[in-house]
Amino acid sequence: MGLGAVYGSVLSPEPKLPVSVLDLSVLLLAVGGLGLLFDGLAWWSGHRHFKKKILPDPPTWPQVLMVKPVAGLDVGARENFLSLIHQDYPSFSIVFVVSSSNDPVLPLIKEMCSLAPDRVSLKVVDGPRGANRKISNVFLLMEQNAFSNEPYILLNDSDIRVGRDYLKSIVREAHEDPSIGMVTCFQRGNPSGSGTSQIASVMLNTEAIPQGLLAKALAPVDFAYGPTMLMRRDALEKMGGFAPIRDLLADDFHLAQGMIREGYRIVLSEYIVDAQIPDQSLLSFWEQERRWVITYRSCRPLGYAFSILLRPFPFLLGSGVLFEASGYALSAFSALLIWSLHLLILSDIAKRFVSRPIPWSRMYLLLFREILSLALYFASYGHQIVWRGRRFSVQKGGGLLELDQSTKPQKQQHPFS
Repeated sequence: MGLGAVYGSVLSPEPKLPVSVLDLSVLLLAVGGLGLLFDGLAWWSGHRHFKKKILPDPPTWPQVLMVKPVAGLDVGARENFLSLIHQDYPSFSIVFVVSSSNDPVLPLIKEMCSLAPDRVSLKVVDGPRGANRKISNVFLLMEQNAFSNEPYILLNDSDIRVGRDYLKSIVREAHEDPSIGMVTCFQRGNPSGSGTSQIASVMLNTEAIPQGLLAKALAPVDFAYGPTMLMRRDALEKMGGFAPIRDLLADDFHLAQGMIREGYRIVLSEYIVDAQIPDQSLLSFWEQERRWVITYRSCRPLGYAFSILLRPFPFLLGSGVLFEASGYALSAFSALLIWSLHLLILSDIAKRFVSRPIPWSRMYLLLFREILSLALYFASYGHQIVWRGRRFSVQKGGGLLELDQSTKPQKQQHPFS
């Protein structure tokens, strides 16, 4: 006797649809419930992760070299850069790295250099590059011996904004144990407009962060987030530096993996950086979100395939519709209840741990998020992306091959294989 038959015998002597349909309804409801279980585990992980740990200051604050590869002028760039310059930290320097003397961000960087000439410098790098321009620029900077004797190298994105305690917070965690090769941080979305930046921020705060918390609950951290990667110099050198990842899409993930292979640990910090998210055209927004999910899938193809279980919406919708069609209104309501609890947990994570509550007037964004997340899941099974106006084919293992009208995708060897 199937699940549907048992269900039908208990709740209705004459189901309106075949028992096999009831079997499917119960199965879909169970899968949706599994998604709710994962939501609860992410919440529990957040509760543990964001407990304020009091770490001692090191006897002497180590020198930190902050490397900022920049291309173009981001929204709020001046405030972003100033937040990094005005750190309550005694010994650090910042190197802005650009690849063109015509980059529109140069006047702003020169202003930063004039504000803190003893701390901020600019490097325009030139030379052979890999497909990943960001990491290639950092590699070229390294080749110019700009990395002197700083024991810590901090690589972070140009669109983040932080508090004055940023450096001290992450250095405390890195300095706690010599086996720690890298400290990395979540980023939360700060929308700068009323359009696509709103949904992009919700995606970060209610999907990317909960999924990171879930991953931390299930296994030791073996990944990193590009917005902040504070690396121990000797760990970076042992894994081969930036050269092996110049043609890889997920440079943050592969940096973390390289350090783990050398026996170091990755620490996910309690500190959250703010990502300043601009409004974009719908097409640009879609291409950016799609690039991110293809990046995730390239890192863990099997794990990403099973991440459909973290998206209970289609399962619960299907279950609810089938139960309603079978005459089981109460069971259909249970599917709606589970979905409501799913949204409630995610919104509570955004409020309680991310400090980005979703106002009641914008709760509709959660529905958009559910639909968009599902669409992006299926769209991730493509192989072409657009990254800062350039089109690439993502190869097996995460390698990048730049495409133009005369280029066809070719098989590319993974540099770590």
